[in-house]
Amino acid sequence: MTKPLNSEQRDQILALLEQGQDRKTIASSVGVSAGQVSAIAAHRKMGTYTEKFLRQSPNRQTHKGKLLEIRKPKASSMERRPDGSILIGTDVQSGVPYYWNPNSREGGAANPHVLILGESGFGKTYSTSCLLAELVESNIPSIVFDYGQGFSTTTSTAAFRQYAKPIEFELSRDGIAINPLEIFPVDLHGPATVAQRIADTFARVYPRIGVQQHSVIRQAVLEVLYDAGIKPHDRATWKLRAPHFRNVERKLADIANEVGAPNRRVALAAASHISTLFVFDTFRSTGHKLSWGDLIGGNEAHTWILQLGGLESSVERAVTEFMLWNLMRFVEVQGPGPLRCFIVLDEAHKMSFAADSPVEKLLREGRKFGLGLILASQQPEDFSAVAFANTATKVVFQVTDERGAVSRRLAKKAMKGDVGSLPADVITQLPKGIAYVVTENVGRVVKISSFEDRVREWSRAPHDVSR
Repeated sequence: MTKPLNSEQRDQILALLEQGQDRKTIASSVGVSAGQVSAIAAHRKMGTYTEKFLRQSPNRQTHKGKLLEIRKPKASSMERRPDGSILIGTDVQSGVPYYWNPNSREGGAANPHVLILGESGFGKTYSTSCLLAELVESNIPSIVFDYGQGFSTTTSTAAFRQYAKPIEFELSRDGIAINPLEIFPVDLHGPATVAQRIADTFARVYPRIGVQQHSVIRQAVLEVLYDAGIKPHDRATWKLRAPHFRNVERKLADIANEVGAPNRRVALAAASHISTLFVFDTFRSTGHKLSWGDLIGGNEAHTWILQLGGLESSVERAVTEFMLWNLMRFVEVQGPGPLRCFIVLDEAHKMSFAADSPVEKLLREGRKFGLGLILASQQPEDFSAVAFANTATKVVFQVTDERGAVSRRLAKKAMKGDVGSLPADVITQLPKGIAYVVTENVGRVVKISSFEDRVREWSRAPHDVSR
């Protein structure tokens, strides 16, 4: 394993780089690896630290023995906020505000999706909170699936409560009046589409469900719908009120108790796998009666917090998937349109990115129907290749990147900026509140702006908040 550099070695490398020495020669002279010399060279190029920053500076920050100068924003630049853009922070090197435009129809990013990556304590949740406030300021609502109460109105900051305008629903306690058995007009095969969707969701959430159990769950759903008069080959019946979701559990129990039924044991095993979802009874008619139309189409934008903390982990995943399917079907019925809403998954590792999952479908097709996705997690392994490829904007805080996988993926997305020379050693040593941000194929080291900075920027540079 390569030994970390000490301050003396760093200073020697900086001095030799100033003299124009090549990296192999420097590595041999100082007794370090060529990769370490490359890391210092990249920091030097980005202005992260150089000999001139060793002098006292009122704007400096210290991190692991390095001195980082944050240049103050140029006053004139605060008056040139691009239309439709949202402030991320200040470019560390230039001191110029750095913006993100989520709306591709207005010349912004290729898609509105954002991937936020970084170890705990370096700024993911705070940055997400700031972006939510910015979206509300731009009259774009957000729906947050909150598992750890990071956005709860009882624990969040006063600034978040004031500017993000959160409204919270305690779904884990009170339930929600959404029925996964509902058939939407865009469900081309009616009951068959619903049955397949439910069986697939259970199979993703409970990986021990096998082919036979998947089949018996699908059969149970079809029978529950048929018992309610909803028949696969009679489209007129598809508009009937869907039966209670708990009937699926009861139907599996009926199949398991049917004497002589060939799939009794399979039904019993399937029922045992999915039983926790029905124990918590989150989907119930007495729960919160959320209207997606009110949440994303109201006259005033809010940050809607769907509180799922306290549910068992598999139940969290199942409830989130079924709700995402319901929301997506709702917007598909509305048809393609402009940016309507952002969906926030702050603990994205809880979700499946598998093919045909709702998150994967959102990444591929959400833009068309006006849905943006903000995904945040601690480890790059928490995201799939599809997530990296389909999030046009990435905010990377300090993160472990031993194999350079994150750096390579960033390099593929950034055609301009400093990312081309960004080795793993740079993003593994970013200070708290500093991130490497890539949007619209431009990468920069950015100091995330505080709520206070944003409020001042809003007052200095009024912008169009119409949708």
